[in-house]
Amino acid sequence: MRFDHGASPVTLTVCTSRIVRVELADERDAAGPSYVGPRSWAAVPFEIIDGERVRLSTGDLRVEAATSPVRLTFLDAAGAWLLREPAQGGMITESLGDTRRRVRASFEFSDEQHFYGLGQGGLQLDRLGIARQLWNTHIGHGPGSDMGIPLLISNRGYALFFDNTSDAMLSVGRSDGGVRITYTAEAGRLVWYFLIGPDLRRVMLEAAELLGRPPLPPRWALGFLQSTRHFEDTEELRRLPRTIREKRIPCDGLIYLSTYGEAQGWNRGVGHLGFQPALWPDPPALIEEARRQHFEIITHEYPVLHEDSPLFAEAEASGYLLDDGYGRSSEGPRRAANYREGQRYLDFSNPAVGAWWWSAHRELTTLGVAGWWLDGGEGPPATAKLHAGDGTLLHNIYDRFRHEAFARGEAAGRPDQRVFLLCRSGAAGMQRFGATCWSGDINNDFATLDAQIPLGLNTGLSGVPYWGTDVGGFFHPVPETGELYARWFQLGAFSPIFRSHGWVWREHVPWAHGAQVEKICRDYAELRYRLLPYTYTLAWQAHTLGLPLMRPLVLNYPDDPRVWQLGHEFLWGDDLLVAPVTREGATAWPVYLPAGGWYDFWSGTRHEGPGGVTLEAPLERLPLLVRAGSILPLGPVVQHTRERPLDEITLLIYPDGASSFELYEDDGRSNAYREGRHALTRFECVARPKDVTVRIGEPVGDRSVVPAGRRYLIRLRIDGARAVTVEGHGPLPKLNGPSQDGAGWWEDGRVFIVVRPPRQPALAVMMSRT
Repeated sequence: MRFDHGASPVTLTVCTSRIVRVELADERDAAGPSYVGPRSWAAVPFEIIDGERVRLSTGDLRVEAATSPVRLTFLDAAGAWLLREPAQGGMITESLGDTRRRVRASFEFSDEQHFYGLGQGGLQLDRLGIARQLWNTHIGHGPGSDMGIPLLISNRGYALFFDNTSDAMLSVGRSDGGVRITYTAEAGRLVWYFLIGPDLRRVMLEAAELLGRPPLPPRWALGFLQSTRHFEDTEELRRLPRTIREKRIPCDGLIYLSTYGEAQGWNRGVGHLGFQPALWPDPPALIEEARRQHFEIITHEYPVLHEDSPLFAEAEASGYLLDDGYGRSSEGPRRAANYREGQRYLDFSNPAVGAWWWSAHRELTTLGVAGWWLDGGEGPPATAKLHAGDGTLLHNIYDRFRHEAFARGEAAGRPDQRVFLLCRSGAAGMQRFGATCWSGDINNDFATLDAQIPLGLNTGLSGVPYWGTDVGGFFHPVPETGELYARWFQLGAFSPIFRSHGWVWREHVPWAHGAQVEKICRDYAELRYRLLPYTYTLAWQAHTLGLPLMRPLVLNYPDDPRVWQLGHEFLWGDDLLVAPVTREGATAWPVYLPAGGWYDFWSGTRHEGPGGVTLEAPLERLPLLVRAGSILPLGPVVQHTRERPLDEITLLIYPDGASSFELYEDDGRSNAYREGRHALTRFECVARPKDVTVRIGEPVGDRSVVPAGRRYLIRLRIDGARAVTVEGHGPLPKLNGPSQDGAGWWEDGRVFIVVRPPRQPALAVMMSRT
């Protein structure tokens, strides 16, 4: 549908019943790349209610359009307006006096609303009242990585997405003839989308429909990853994986940094893909040694090429390099730990460059390198000239071109292997290429730790579900402490990407701060691995529903005003409430509980929401609560994800009315899940005054991914039981405890009943209360 709007007509496209695209179609504005990409939307039936003042209805939303001048208003299905253009200055394009043009859009919103998303950056969860510069940046020692994603989500159940990759500013709540949302882009065309859902969770699904669904990561990537920087010698390199296994700290990945000057990493230096020969005299043997100990290997790189690289001449002759890059350090090119030696950016805006660069990784893939640490990537300067345009237009999307190149390369060269990219920068839609992110090179203090939580939550609400931090912080302007590392490790255990790293990496291994902190780290790494059946199901929800793993309370409780700005506690999935301790010396911690019952994970004590509680929080205890009605599938303690099949599951159940959980399983490594090679198992619990019934359904789907002869252990938070009966089997005997063999039940302390039912693929267990 096209509306006259002076020299800049407005085009409105109904993409789906919940997504509408709007473009200010001014041919004077240079077209740039799209975050969304070319899409063929199916025809969506809609009704034009009034021909003079156009009113559209899709059944899920309504659009009213005044035509002189064009002014759009978006309403929900019931007819309540949510967002509209102001009477003056809704959408405009303007000349900057030369060949450059700027585009703008302004909106008014109804009543009280709060906003989220906009990528990684800024100190608060609620975006209301902030002005966000959308220009990818990295500031070491300070906020770290700032990654702008122009997706703005309202707690009223809708979102705005601006499909423009250029330098831009988005103000949420600018007082300018009323409180407005204003968007200004320095280049490109004005294209934006309105998305709506019946609730915030469904809006995330619509965002995934628009920007792309994240594929499932390899299961190992959801374990603990130990990052490194530089090594003294080969023996230290070999000692690290042995030490992790000897200390029995669960871990799945080892990450190796580039060589910086005289400081030895995996390669010859930044901008090289060849191994450092002194540290890695026999790369195949050293990598195989680590892999035999069940570690996956991830190597580091920047998006640049060094003039001494064997690849440099070909790249320069082919026009694959930009004139811009890393300047030379004034302290000399070989200063210890300096990596800036005049390397030049690879022009990933040219698809041929991405294909060529991936082909240069063939030796690394042959050696079994499983993932790629793509550092830097914030993009060349605004003045840079790239294959697809200038830096102003391409800076923000530059690193996503790199992500896409790696994803395409993996799909062609290792089609049955899942992609894992650990990225410092990125852009809207990066998740569909298997890209994860972390918050960059931040400081090691409690204030910085506290700031990480809203960063992660807004990144997830921007469509990028896999996020993490350097556990312990990166730079260390203050002396390292075991307390900070332990508290950060606890947050890491409930971050989608759980990775320890630091400037002095030897201070950021779990055993660096003495026996007490080592035990705390081991306990939380073990908890992370025990929770993997639950967490892996959350990854499936991210893939199918667009939901982040780490969820702000507003996502599940959008009608509770007390959570609209609550950014320092979060939900892990729907069932675990995590409240990291982020103040030095704290031994008690305030936690807000939304409506319903909540159980302390450690003590089993029940609390009622809505309202605040203060929980004991000695150093070894992360405030962690379980929602009443939850069914948490736990696996055994393992040292890595391939140690054993998931042949034993403990169902940790907190009965409350009728509840259920659906466990997702696949092979954890291949892409066969895309072809239906996965299984779902449903668990149900019904609590009544006199009894509790638990049902375990048969797996639905590909049962080959479910270990044969699986055994379940059911652990229920109830005050007592008189008898336990299994349907079709009869009463179970009461046992003295877990040491007694066979099917039966016993009391575990004062608050849990533990049931070991007979081995069978599906069963129903009824407990009679005392």
